Amino acid sequence: MSYLLVDRFAVFLRAFFVAFLLDFVDFLIDFAAFLANLFTDFFDATFLTTFFAAFFTDFFAAFFAGRCDVMTGDATALGAQRVGRASNPDDYVVLAERISKEPLAPVVRHGDDEWHDIVDWVVYATMEAEEKGITQQNVDEMAKSDSPDIKRMLGVTPGMGKALGLDEKWAYNTIKAVGNYGEIFDRHLGLNTPLKIERGYNNLWTKGGLIYAMPIR
Repeated sequence: MSYLLVDRFAVFLRAFFVAFLLDFVDFLIDFAAFLANLFTDFFDATFLTTFFAAFFTDFFAAFFAGRCDVMTGDATALGAQRVGRASNPDDYVVLAERISKEPLAPVVRHGDDEWHDIVDWVVYATMEAEEKGITQQNVDEMAKSDSPDIKRMLGVTPGMGKALGLDEKWAYNTIKAVGNYGEIFDRHLGLNTPLKIERGYNNLWTKGGLIYAMPIR
């Protein structure tokens, strides 16, 4: 599985509460079984025992209409709703506390093993590129590296492309087109975007996150 992680269950709270001061406020949660279980487990573990969960067809509309104080969900979904629906996004904050972590990955049709392999390894290549310092801007220069790993990854040393049924420059072409994992994250989700999501678990394992690639060989 590709560890394309998002931070699930960020707590979306008005003003500037912190997660451990959330006793006696009104909560809005999507009552999907595992979401509710994660939420109640968190409160049990932190001894916050009193909360009110309200359920509506449109959870975010209810939240922005003032029918509750807190909204829980994916950090990315919360950030998108904050930017897209709030009349003044600065009135709302996605808290840094994370109740759970859920690995997400691209979905492919079951049984299409060849396509599954290609999707997996393309994602791995973006992760490995970030760890090796290969970017959209320097990939041509990095292709001249003496590192066996980099030469194999960028197709200078052939073999991996053939194994996947692709051109040997498959990873080079990917990075040249969209950049490495960090560049993709920063461009679409990062602190310089309207969503302003920190890397967190989505950072490299060498930087305190959970992102690492399978060896490209």
